[in-house]
Amino acid sequence: MDEKRIPTLILRILFNLVDEMMGHHSLVMLLRQAGLEQYNNALPPLDESPSITVPEYSCLLAHIYEIFGARGAKPLFLRGGRIAAAELRKHHPTRFAVAGTALKLLPTTKRMQIVLEQLCKEGEEIYGTPHHLEEKDSYFDLVMTSCPYCAEIMRQAVATGRPVIRPVCHIPVAVVDEMMQWATGEPHAVEEVECIALGAEACRFRVSKQAAP
Repeated sequence: MDEKRIPTLILRILFNLVDEMMGHHSLVMLLRQAGLEQYNNALPPLDESPSITVPEYSCLLAHIYEIFGARGAKPLFLRGGRIAAAELRKHHPTRFAVAGTALKLLPTTKRMQIVLEQLCKEGEEIYGTPHHLEEKDSYFDLVMTSCPYCAEIMRQAVATGRPVIRPVCHIPVAVVDEMMQWATGEPHAVEEVECIALGAEACRFRVSKQAAP
């Protein structure tokens, strides 16, 4: 089976944000450290053509985390996740168009469930890792037992003896947050309540059914 490869638009969004938020020198340094110098003079297109493998993507995120630190990486990852959610929705009109039309006629909780189930399918297709959804009275949990976002961050933390002290999977938090706002027209609290990088068995993202104040 061919190894899963990340859509180029995800790379382009990250590279654009590093350039914008951290400066072009930081982008050049990141590409060099991540072994992605081929993108120095020609950034990847904003489309879904395949680019690097999932393990290489995990390494890229770890380099961003290492270079800019937890505080610097978090806003970059959050912005990247929100932009990526909107772009992926735009590039998958047939998958979300039906849901978008039907959503207007459904209760809010059902809208959330439909979109979260679609996100699980999208995540499994892109990364090749299991995603599943659990529902409780007041929230949904999106669960990943194998996480491409923190896998290499955790490995480097163990190797360097600098443990991760807070959840680091900000990209999926932002993706879910943006999609919930799109589906319901209101913000909903989204939080990573368990992270493999902190020793949990899975990365667990909790989505409140109640709109945020």
